[in-house]
Amino acid sequence: MNQAFSGIEIIAISGCVPNNIIRNDKFENLLTPKEIKFFEKTVGILERRWADKDITASDLAFKASLDLFENYKFDINEIDCLIFLSQTPDFKIPFTSNILQERLGLKREILCLDINAGCAGFIQGLSTSFSIAKSLTKGRKVLFVVAETLSKILSEKDRSTSMLFGDGACAILIENSENLDAKAFFNFFSDGKNSDAIQIPDGGYRNEVKLESFTPILDEKGNEKNNLQLEMDGPKVFDFTLREIAPSIKKILDYSHFKDEDINYYLLHQSNQFIIKQIASQLNVDQDKMLINIEKYGNISGVSIPLLMTSNKHKLQKEINLLLSGYGVGLNWGNCILEKINLRYINLINNAE
Repeated sequence: MNQAFSGIEIIAISGCVPNNIIRNDKFENLLTPKEIKFFEKTVGILERRWADKDITASDLAFKASLDLFENYKFDINEIDCLIFLSQTPDFKIPFTSNILQERLGLKREILCLDINAGCAGFIQGLSTSFSIAKSLTKGRKVLFVVAETLSKILSEKDRSTSMLFGDGACAILIENSENLDAKAFFNFFSDGKNSDAIQIPDGGYRNEVKLESFTPILDEKGNEKNNLQLEMDGPKVFDFTLREIAPSIKKILDYSHFKDEDINYYLLHQSNQFIIKQIASQLNVDQDKMLINIEKYGNISGVSIPLLMTSNKHKLQKEINLLLSGYGVGLNWGNCILEKINLRYINLINNAE
């Protein structure tokens, strides 16, 4: 599926990460010092942020949104839609965007929408936000918030997941500006046949929670987790990314009539440093154009791309072209080219500030 927009812009972004810095020495009971060094060299993660037990994804989303409201001066009554994207919402029922609407003091005449999506979620949610913004009148806005507390669904005894994931949130303000120089292009892909590559087996209504769901299971590799915690088939996901992502990026370049030299920076989902470098190699893209922050924040699923933008704000000058690529849970993947992006505000805060 391909999409194209003009006159819709991201005008402000604020990111929020928890205060708790979890370094790799926390996992010395899982890996030897030699294995940790190999992990750091290949995956690239040196630390990640984990939220306190009483902090939810919506709390981080609230902080990010509040920073945006306080520092990018605009009338919040111009927000006609609030989208909250997460795999770790506050409740199964009700949806979290409705909770945030009241907490942020947004008007009642507003569309509130939750999206359950993972690593490709930012691209999917951004497309949805642009589609809704396109239907609004000039100057009206969509607040798109993506937030995760993945640490709450991990087993600290699972080497395949516990060291990979972090927590965080970003609030993205999108406006119907009718600036026709601002263009965006999207493409999307899905492989539901391999949907079990990344999953939590129990807790939904296919496999409801039962007493056995809490029982730790030891796999053949010595990883221990229960059926309410995240499990991932690492080799399957690894093969998928190296097989599918680069060709899909070439397709959006063709669709948008962009060439590599037209793209100032590539912002890929921060899954694995080695994978990002391999994709760059497959595309013959200069490594300096591939922005990376995985060493500080780990993999935060759909949050990783906008957080990458906030932590590289000095590079995101006016009138540059960005290529964004998200891939993972689903299995889903998608790409976006933002032409002549013009951010008026971009910031990153800690949740205690």
